Amino acid sequence: MNNVAVVVLGDIGRSPRMQYHALSLSKLANTKVSLIGYNESTPHQLIRENENIKIYALKPFPALSEKVRVSLLWPVLAAMKVLFQIIQLFWVLMFSVPRPLNTILVQSPPAIPTIMVLQIVARLRSIHLVIDWHNLGYTLLQLSIKKEESHPIIKFAKWSVQIIIVNQTKVFIVYSSNLIEKTFGRSAYAHLFVTEAMKNTLVKEWGLKGKTFVLHDKPAPIFKYMVEKERLEFLRHFKEKYKISKEKDVKFIDDVLSRKTVMAISSTSWTPDEDFSILLAALAEYDRMLRRKGLGDRPDLLFFITGKGPQKEYYEAKIAELNLARCHVITVWLDSEDYPKLLGCADVGVSLHRSSSGLDLPMKVVDMFGCCVPCYAVNFKCIEELVKPGFNGRVFTDSLNLSQYFFDDFIDFPSTKLTKFRDNLRSERDQNTWENEWKSVKPIFDNNATTLNDKKKR
Repeated sequence: MNNVAVVVLGDIGRSPRMQYHALSLSKLANTKVSLIGYNESTPHQLIRENENIKIYALKPFPALSEKVRVSLLWPVLAAMKVLFQIIQLFWVLMFSVPRPLNTILVQSPPAIPTIMVLQIVARLRSIHLVIDWHNLGYTLLQLSIKKEESHPIIKFAKWSVQIIIVNQTKVFIVYSSNLIEKTFGRSAYAHLFVTEAMKNTLVKEWGLKGKTFVLHDKPAPIFKYMVEKERLEFLRHFKEKYKISKEKDVKFIDDVLSRKTVMAISSTSWTPDEDFSILLAALAEYDRMLRRKGLGDRPDLLFFITGKGPQKEYYEAKIAELNLARCHVITVWLDSEDYPKLLGCADVGVSLHRSSSGLDLPMKVVDMFGCCVPCYAVNFKCIEELVKPGFNGRVFTDSLNLSQYFFDDFIDFPSTKLTKFRDNLRSERDQNTWENEWKSVKPIFDNNATTLNDKKKR
């Protein structure tokens, strides 16, 4: 029997890539999968009903309040949290999952304490360790600290001895995280990467040991192209279900239904790592362009922004201040089954995601492409591995750049450049699947049942 453990020190239900791994592994001959992580939200139905997959739920450490995060207790509690995670992971992998365990596939980040524990377990039990690099953990820590520094409590008391001590501790933790991630992550049986840029960077700068494979994210089957009839039916249903009654909201949706208005979409968690001021400035500029004489061949623009988060009310107030005439914004929190459908109704999507490391790609763009929706994405180091300018979207640097794309690409709507981008995406849709992508890494896991344990016996 080939026993494989898939480990994610996070919510399994919100880890689509690791769920896809588990499903792909479960299809291998004589393979049983132990899926280890937090069982906070419901995993995919295919995971729950699969006889070859068993979930081992970890217990989460109690959440730390904002007051605790800026107190002298924080370093102590952070250390206790790591120790709590170490004990759980070690126990589950050493004593709970089926034996002999042949391969461990782990998501990183988080790298601490996951990779440290798994390296020890892999050596003790002669197991193949495969690291799936999604990003660099220490860069996410840096970003979270920057967010906390902008909090009113921190700003008000930034020069207090308590805050100085806590902040210096966090700086040390980021430095240590980088060192630990590099030291324990350098060596593995195999390394998987979400981008070529990440692979090249880590191979060069960390001197990785082990096989290396690039495994790009692919859209889930629920993200699919919608024909015009499905699109019209869903938008009518959307108006009723979400009780769209404001006069301007209704007018713009009706104009989308009659193909007089472009529909754009973006999803967000309304956090500081996505600067929505770029989008708002672009909408204001496009609105000004449309109000000038002689520009009647450009359509109005309805922009949906989905999601919820801490800065939502702040940006909603900013949107109201714009007093847009020929552009309009609707913010909405959707049921999970409705998001892929609303996304599929859009003519174009916009991504404002900037990678903390510059080496990973936004999953929201992958989902857009699953629906054959072109994307305008903010530029960063490796975005063109996903968004190919002039083929499936555009890459922009600032608000003026984005508004100019609106102006250039929306001319003669609905027969626009966006139609060409959508057709290009449709032509690749059947090949652009997780199953096809995963074939390249299948040999890492296939027939491992005899590989390492046989070597040990010899």
